[in-house]
Amino acid sequence: MARVIAFAATLATAAAVSAAFGAAQRVTSPDESDRVAFQSWFTLLADAQFERSTGDVTDCASLVRHAYREALRAHTPEWYRRAQLPTTTGFPDVRGVPPVTGYAWRLFRVATEPDRFSEFADAATLIRFNARSLGRDTNALQAGDLLYFRQDQVKSPDHLMIFVGRSRFDPSRADWIVYHTGPQDGHDGEMRKTSLADLARHPSARWRPVPSNPAFVGVFRLSLLDRSH
Repeated sequence: MARVIAFAATLATAAAVSAAFGAAQRVTSPDESDRVAFQSWFTLLADAQFERSTGDVTDCASLVRHAYREALRAHTPEWYRRAQLPTTTGFPDVRGVPPVTGYAWRLFRVATEPDRFSEFADAATLIRFNARSLGRDTNALQAGDLLYFRQDQVKSPDHLMIFVGRSRFDPSRADWIVYHTGPQDGHDGEMRKTSLADLARHPSARWRPVPSNPAFVGVFRLSLLDRSH
């Protein structure tokens, strides 16, 4: 009986520690060199999904999580082997990286008061707790910023696109955008790449990033890229 009680106490302690980590862990505000490194890796990894896909990217939010998480990793030869990145780069790694706690890398804020962090965040949570609104003028866009649409009439209303800017894979333009459509009509969906100029002329007005489109919520900047923090 004593062993059972002791084991239960151990489990309770472990659960409390895990919860505390979830509440306490946060990505600290980066210095300028880390901010530039993160921006370079984040946009490259988002853009690379159009060139070759990875199994963890299945919708718009998972594209953001993938690029965010992989941008913070140590980019060792083993990482390059696993990532199968279709290019090489001399970008420095981000130095101020939060630690893994237990088996979890809780990178995304999912609640406040108290702060709580998780490995997973959907599109709405990424916007609400991990980014700052810059308004609805796309002239504010910088590499790594998010375009947020909300289509209330569909099953999954929240949709994110990533502004890459000048693509390492196609430097012919400086206004590239990438996104994943998410599942559509019983299919898995796909990665797409377009220019901001072409998106503004999208055949369906509800996807145009213009102030006259009520479904375009606006431009958002990830906290790690926000120099106002």
